Amino acid sequence: MNELEALALALEVEKAELNFYLGLARKTTDEKARRMFLFLAKEESGHWDEFERAFLERVVEECQLPAVSQELLKRLLVKANGIDSEVDAVKIGMEQEKLTWEFYEDAAREAEHDSVKRLFEDLARVEKAHYELLKAQYDSVMKTGIWMDYQDFSLEVD
Repeated sequence: MNELEALALALEVEKAELNFYLGLARKTTDEKARRMFLFLAKEESGHWDEFERAFLERVVEECQLPAVSQELLKRLLVKANGIDSEVDAVKIGMEQEKLTWEFYEDAAREAEHDSVKRLFEDLARVEKAHYELLKAQYDSVMKTGIWMDYQDFSLEVD
């Protein structure tokens, strides 16, 4: 996949993630979860803007508009059917963020332009941070690990 195709695919992934998080925010009854999903939706919107800018620069430079591989897009988007609970939603979000950050890391390695390489690297780090946020929410809901000031277990020896 060339750089322009990777940028086009990234735009589609960001759009799908934005819609996913907005949908979850509308459905959830938990206020903390709703705010988290809205935060993630806003983040994905910002990513869309950054990719769109880089994409348009490459389109003008190369005078071509690439097609997005629907097969690749399907592999990069987690199926979100049957979300019955916040736990399901968070687990799907974690899986999606992991797929996205790994794709962006791969795209950065293959990028032709330094600016596009940095964009993919930067957003890979952000997507990984989104994964960590969702993981913390999962741990909170499941009451495992450490969540803010609350610790479910002690590592100290008596």
